[in-house]
Amino acid sequence: MAGSNLTVEFEFRSQRFQDASQGLRVFYDTLKKDWDGTAKVLSVELRSFLVSVSQALVQRHSGKWPAGTTDKTLSSRSGGMLKTIVDSVQVNGGTFSTIQGVIGGSAIAAVQEFGATIKPKSASFLTIPLPAALDSNGLPIKKSAREWENTFVAKTKKGNLVIFQKRGTAIIPLYVLKTSVTIPPRLGMQDTLTAGLPYFVDRAMDRMVKAVLAAQGA
Repeated sequence: MAGSNLTVEFEFRSQRFQDASQGLRVFYDTLKKDWDGTAKVLSVELRSFLVSVSQALVQRHSGKWPAGTTDKTLSSRSGGMLKTIVDSVQVNGGTFSTIQGVIGGSAIAAVQEFGATIKPKSASFLTIPLPAALDSNGLPIKKSAREWENTFVAKTKKGNLVIFQKRGTAIIPLYVLKTSVTIPPRLGMQDTLTAGLPYFVDRAMDRMVKAVLAAQGA
């Protein structure tokens, strides 16, 4: 069988390389450069994703008090906690190895996300406001139970200690006294992140690939 010479050429960006390995190296270096440039695209998409998560949480937990409070939702009262979540969104870093997205919120948001058992720090009891001690938005009318006048403590038939107020001939329950209160996790930030992650990955990859192709002039 007669021998033959095989020549493999490589063409990239209208430049023909007689040495295919050299052409492939140029192609790789260019592609890597363009791909690294898409870190900006990833940063934008990551911020967009985290903002959408914060907005989803705001929408979910913006029901009017008290009907908005369920096993999985919270009523919006002052709106302060939800604002801390929206304001917490940050995306830092300019390369794939340094890009980092952050979403969090206040200490109250953390309690609502993970749940917690609250105990009094100094006093013997926590004072839990009852409807008569709250305004129409579910916020305490006064900063503490001590600010109410004409009050007394009595035990109910169910054995609960309650702070009552005398209003003429009426007796109004203002606070129930508890040695601890367990708050269940209801915020759902991690669940929202997990549910949206596949959509974020698909969208981000699609945008990055388009950016690489655009840089290559494809």
